Amino acid sequence: MLTTHILLFLSWVLYGVLHSLFASVSLKKWVQQHSGFVSKYYRLFYSVFAFASLILLLWFQFSIKSILLFEAAWLRFAIGLPLACIGAVIMLVCSKNYFLHMLGIEVFFNQDTAPVLKIDGLHRYVRHPLYLGTFIFIIGLFCYFPFLSNLIATAVIIAYTLIGIRWEERKLVLEFGEQYRAYQNKVPMLIPFF
Repeated sequence: MLTTHILLFLSWVLYGVLHSLFASVSLKKWVQQHSGFVSKYYRLFYSVFAFASLILLLWFQFSIKSILLFEAAWLRFAIGLPLACIGAVIMLVCSKNYFLHMLGIEVFFNQDTAPVLKIDGLHRYVRHPLYLGTFIFIIGLFCYFPFLSNLIATAVIIAYTLIGIRWEERKLVLEFGEQYRAYQNKVPMLIPFF
């Protein structure tokens, strides 16, 4: 059982590494220089790969026999379920705003793909509301289903995202310059009003 949990941990780490690699500016530039027409669909290919590999990883995670870390029905219903629901709502609101871009299908709708700095809606309170919603959601799921496999996934996702936010912030500063720096000074990264 320990071997499968170590494999699960390594699988989540590999997923994060591949996600970062395919999202990197240098790989995108390389694809743009060497593939011509195909580079227009890079985001779509990346999204399909990320989604398919996430489904496989989740299938593996939920198929292994895991250790129940604690039993507390009150925790499941008083904390786990409300947190998971709140996180899911935040994620849905954010996903709705980014849907075409996240999937890479805006190229099929002839939409202007020029980047726009979004600072309205939930972005008035935190710079990364989708990540905040994800954290709330996965912590809620762990409280509702307190298995070792879910703790591993939650810990790796949070650690990976906290590291990745730093890289993303650098890319956003390069992309939007002083406009993003001013936004950074006004709005907290993840915790509203903090």
